[in-house]
Amino acid sequence: MPTLKVNHADCTCCGECAATCPLRIIRLPDGSFPRFCDDGAERCIICGHCEAVCPTAAITVEDPRLDPTTYPALHAPIPKKQFAHHLRMRRSIRRFSPEPVERETLQELLDLMRYAPTGMNCQELQWLVIYDTDELRRLSGLVVDWMRHLASQISPAGLNVNFEGMIKSWDKGNDPISRKAPHLVLTHTHKDFSIGTVDGLIALSYLDLAAPAYGIGTCWAGYFQYACESWQPLRDALALPEGHQPSYAMLLGKPAVRYQRPPKRNFGNVVWR
Repeated sequence: MPTLKVNHADCTCCGECAATCPLRIIRLPDGSFPRFCDDGAERCIICGHCEAVCPTAAITVEDPRLDPTTYPALHAPIPKKQFAHHLRMRRSIRRFSPEPVERETLQELLDLMRYAPTGMNCQELQWLVIYDTDELRRLSGLVVDWMRHLASQISPAGLNVNFEGMIKSWDKGNDPISRKAPHLVLTHTHKDFSIGTVDGLIALSYLDLAAPAYGIGTCWAGYFQYACESWQPLRDALALPEGHQPSYAMLLGKPAVRYQRPPKRNFGNVVWR
């Protein structure tokens, strides 16, 4: 159960913590310092907003589940043009260098993903990293097996994707599934967690945008994900915890291509009311 600790020497009783708390469980009785309301500790979702907003760093939320590491505040905003350029230059990478990403680099990137938002701050998301390239090739082969199975059950006209062409490409030594990426990450949560898929997609979107800063290219692994949803041999090979289901998968690796400029895009379709 979380504990709200207040440094009385630094606290100015400004009330920012109480005003910012999304559950309104912090009270400032007249002439006293901030504290939880009677059932506040039980209701607290340890979002940390009270600690983050305090102007004097007088509040600390403690809980055994929390990493106690603190980070300095950097108030310089990212220049708007620079951030817009970063978003426009984001590209799916389908040509990867065979050289693996250093585990330390990948770990640093994944550690940052803990700061992606989660519904109700549940932080229930888990990650599976397929770091071994040979293992990723084996799993990709299981995706091709899924395609073979579907192709044998459904006529080519009934398939939305040219599975036969992809199967032939795989049999020739190509890799249309994981694009010869060295690594894959997959997010997963318990099947009873209703917003788990959304949390997983948000976290992977964060990773997708952050990866270029680490020299890493990404590609959403759609075929891998579709196979995960229905092909038991692949589910068995992934060996996710009991009751867990995949949110989505993403390929990772060092890019073997450098994009020079943003591509054109359709006009936006926005309704204002």
